[in-house]
Amino acid sequence: MTYRRIAEELAEHVARLARRNEALEDASALIAHDLKSILRFAIDADEPREAMQRALDLVDSILEAARADHADRSHAPVADCLQQAAADLDSLPAEIVTSVTGEFPMAPAALRLILRNLLGNAVAAGAQRIHIQARRVGDRSVLTVDNDGAAPGTTGRYATGAQLGLVLCRRLVARCGGALELEPGRASGARAVIVLSQ
Repeated sequence: MTYRRIAEELAEHVARLARRNEALEDASALIAHDLKSILRFAIDADEPREAMQRALDLVDSILEAARADHADRSHAPVADCLQQAAADLDSLPAEIVTSVTGEFPMAPAALRLILRNLLGNAVAAGAQRIHIQARRVGDRSVLTVDNDGAAPGTTGRYATGAQLGLVLCRRLVARCGGALELEPGRASGARAVIVLSQ
């Protein structure tokens, strides 16, 4: 084995360790972010045991997403991940309209976590209707989440939080080789767009 090849393998290993370290740092922040809202709910719940079970399930899904090797481009069934994300949030007060089939080039645990965060943000912004669409555009996979809540930058209707979850989700998508952008909706509300290259 040549010196150059050893150096390349070492650099690849260092980069993989850096990605995993960043993922674990993000996981701890996401756990704190999601648990805070669940624990607030548990304080007022008639059945706190059920809320605590939901909190444990959320921690498991976040840790699973953090452990995923994002260099491994697995594919997630979008409809299943969306159903799980909605179930994580219990009863959503918004109507979810979807036109999603097939798979998205991301680990299932990561996609579930991102969708859960986007749905939660939409509800916090007062959304009554959320539309989710997945499509291919050339060699890219695009997932859009539109909602009719408050537009980005208008924080008055957000119930809690400082968009920490969105920042961390952007970093998670970036580690998968893509981008997550939040922009004003076409008519009103907000649109989140996830773009990943194949």
